[in-house]
Order: sequence, then C-alpha cells, then structure tokens
Amino acid sequence: MKWFVRIAYAVFLSVFLFSAYSFVSDKYLQTSGAAEENTPPVYKEKNLKPRIEKTRLSLEEEFPRIKKIKETPLLNEKFEGIYPAKLSIPKAGIEADIEETGTLANGQMGVPADLQNAAWYEPGTKPGNKGNAVIDGHVDSKTGPAVFYSLKKLKKGDEVNVSDQNGFTLTYIVKELVSYPKDQAPLKEIFGETEKRNLNLITCTGLFNKEQHTHEERLVVYTELAQDQQSEIAQKVLKPESPSNVKAAGGFVSWYAVRNQNIIGYRVYKMEKNSGIYHQMASVSAYERKNIADTKMQADSSYYITAVDRYGQESAPSETVKGSGEE
Repeated sequence: MKWFVRIAYAVFLSVFLFSAYSFVSDKYLQTSGAAEENTPPVYKEKNLKPRIEKTRLSLEEEFPRIKKIKETPLLNEKFEGIYPAKLSIPKAGIEADIEETGTLANGQMGVPADLQNAAWYEPGTKPGNKGNAVIDGHVDSKTGPAVFYSLKKLKKGDEVNVSDQNGFTLTYIVKELVSYPKDQAPLKEIFGETEKRNLNLITCTGLFNKEQHTHEERLVVYTELAQDQQSEIAQKVLKPESPSNVKAAGGFVSWYAVRNQNIIGYRVYKMEKNSGIYHQMASVSAYERKNIADTKMQADSSYYITAVDRYGQESAPSETVKGSGEE
C-alpha cells in the first residue's frame, strides 16, 4: 500500500510544480502564444533604436529629376544667389547679356569682351548672396556708346534687375552714385565683405585721357537687394512633414504625397522579421507614383516612408505599417 501512496504523492507533486511553472511563466516570462505575439522586438526591450541603413548616393544620383526642381530657386535661408545671365535697368534703357570675368594680370577687374555686354566678377559673390556682387561694363568706344553709356542717368530708388538663364529675377534698388578718380576707387567698399546683399555697377566716366587710353574717373552705382526679397530670404526652411496614409498590402507599399514645393522625393524603408534593422529599399521621385512593389512582402515585414527636400533634409519617419497579403 505504501508504494501506491508514494506514486500518488509523486504525481500530485508533479502536477503542482507544472501548474506553478505555468503560472509564473504566463505572468512574468510571457512565453504563451499571446504574449509572444505582443512582445516587441529585442531591440525595443533593450531600449535601443532600430539600426537604419540608407543609400550613400548623392541627391542628384538618388533622385535623377532633381535638376528640374532646382532650376527654380526659392528665396529662403538656404538661398545662395544666382549665376547672372541678363541685366535689365529700365530707367537707363539697358538690356544686356552678362559675361563672367575675373582678375587681370595687373590686378584689375576684367571687362566684357562684347561692348554691349556687362561682366560679372566671378571670383566675388553671386548676386543675391551676402556680400558685394560686382558687374562692370564699357561706357563707350571709338564707334560710339557702349552698354553702360546711360548708367549715369540712374537716381536713388531706381531698379536694377538681374536674372539667371532660366529667367529667375532679383531686383536691386539704387542707393547712390559716386564718381572716383580712376586710381582712388575704394576697393574694399566695392568688392569687400558685408552682411548686406549688394550689387555694385562700375563703368568709366569723366574726361577721356588719350595718352592712357582711358577715362579719368570711375562711376560706381551702389544698389541693395529689394526689401521684399530680403524678407523672403530671411524665412526659415523647416524639415518636411512625414508622408501620411501609408499602406502595405497586395505586394505594394503606398502613401500620400507631402504638399510642399521643396520635396524632391521619398525614401521607403523596410524591416524584416523584427530584425531591428531598417534598410532603405527604394527611392521614389516626387514626380513618380506614390507606391512601390515589393514581391517579398511578408506579414512580419515592417515599412515606413520619409520625405526628402531639395536641401537634403529628411522628414521624421511616417507611421510604421506591417505587410499584408490583402488587396
């Protein structure tokens, strides 16, 4: 009879220990099926962020159509000026193409090759940028008036317009006209650094010295970028908003476009099997459809989308969605 009692006691003890283990496991170790389903990935339990692997391509390589967007500058804190192509001064009747020039062997600024063209001092700053951008032009020649012959007609408050090759125009306002003896022009004031956004126009003036084959004076027209455009440039460029309405179903990931003229494209990130690593699986231009096929989509695949602007700023991740076989 003792052997029967011993067996019964052993069975009872086994059942008790198993029940206790199950209770502790369910409550604290979360090993049940339901617990496994809701348990976050290991990297979250360790309070670590998922690793992100993204492209090392330049923006131009990643989004080939970025050039089309960049052709139209925007006036904000990221603006760095334009490459001038056209000069228009209505009050002086001046319409001219702009050449690029540098410094001559004698240290002086070069002049345009064509008498009817103006020339921008390329080693200096670009029009629209902080500093003194400088454009010069001939006043006359043996055959008659040249491009800046009427420059002396300008008065304070008149407009000077400079455009790039795509027609984007900056407007400057005349501040003053000053004539200097040809060897006494204040180079620092004309070419030097400044926090203002200036454009200085230079030409010859005064009597013509036949022996030296030049005029006795230099006329400088000092102008400053129009206040409304300066106000626009002062605008901050915020990071883009995140894409919305992200879905992953039927082998496709889709999302809504971000309504922002700066956006050049979107990046699609994917993580498989709670690996803790999101890799960039695609780059989509702002001009393309807002979806991408993924033939390897699984129920445990996670996706999110970011928006990228023309300055390379990337938005925060969109909501994260799981893959689904449903349409």
